[in-house]
Amino acid sequence: MNPPDNPHGIVVINGDVYDSWINRQLFQQVTVELPTNQAGQAMIRFFDPNFVYIDRYSLADGIPHAEVDVFLGFGQDLGPKLWSGLLTRVERKDSDTAFVAYDKSHKMKKKRNNEYHYKRTDLEIISLMATRNGLNFEGPDDAIPSIPHDSMIQDQKHDWVMAKERAREAGLILYVRGDTLFAKEPAKVKEPLITLIYRNDEQNVPRMFHHWDASYKLPENHKGRHKLVNQFYRERGGKRGTGSSSLHHRGHLTDDNKHAISEHTRSYASRKATASKELNREHAYVITVRSAPTIPLVRPDVRDTIALANIGKLFSGAYLVDKITHDLTGNGFVTEYSLYRDHNEG
Repeated sequence: MNPPDNPHGIVVINGDVYDSWINRQLFQQVTVELPTNQAGQAMIRFFDPNFVYIDRYSLADGIPHAEVDVFLGFGQDLGPKLWSGLLTRVERKDSDTAFVAYDKSHKMKKKRNNEYHYKRTDLEIISLMATRNGLNFEGPDDAIPSIPHDSMIQDQKHDWVMAKERAREAGLILYVRGDTLFAKEPAKVKEPLITLIYRNDEQNVPRMFHHWDASYKLPENHKGRHKLVNQFYRERGGKRGTGSSSLHHRGHLTDDNKHAISEHTRSYASRKATASKELNREHAYVITVRSAPTIPLVRPDVRDTIALANIGKLFSGAYLVDKITHDLTGNGFVTEYSLYRDHNEG
């Protein structure tokens, strides 16, 4: 689609509503970043020469955690809120005040805990980290083999770090949207949610802007596609067993799971070996593109699939979303996608 001429943003901070149409002189910029396996964030920049707004949301000794909601789109109907989080940082430059909010994974970073978790699986530990910090939890789409740990120590770690460690061991990625912590499998290329077309001026068709960057690298282990990743474990009676996953030619792997753990079954060990491969894969295709936003009607997120067209044989095709940045300023509204795919996909 061609860039609409009525971009619109609304930010709500502790119940105070700031509208890019109504508060045009005040409202300088809002940027929302949605990454994978990291905390998302929003930056709201105000023209604030008299320190009115920085004083409204800060004290002499810091800033209270204010709730922040962001709505972005075009026209009057912005749909449901795009993002929500907690105010955690304030920046000042000349006459501008910038408020930075992180998603609600920040609740999991307030306190370091020292405790033991008995007879819990990795997923149960991640769920506990979420729920005791006031977050909902949503696990993988499909059931995964999982065995309770006899004892898992949380040694002076805050809950986000503990959850990230358990997620990595389970072969999952973490991200927070609204009040929910998601623990999901590495994404696979699926039917594209949208197709962005380069050098296309048709109305109502999503299109890429100029100034995109793409790279392709033949993975270094291309010729080693039959190599196996081994996961060692103990069967009943102490007999040594192994699980393995074929190492396809699509990426680079660092295997750090070569240790014997008595409670691992064959299926669990094999799944962990596969998960290690997926999480450590070197992606053959990496590309960054900019486009007119498709929100509020279509809202691509991390792990979604989008397609690119009219950019040559090598780079046209379907990609997975690794990060999305929405940026609304007085000059317009642009969405940037950081994308990847593996060899022979798309």
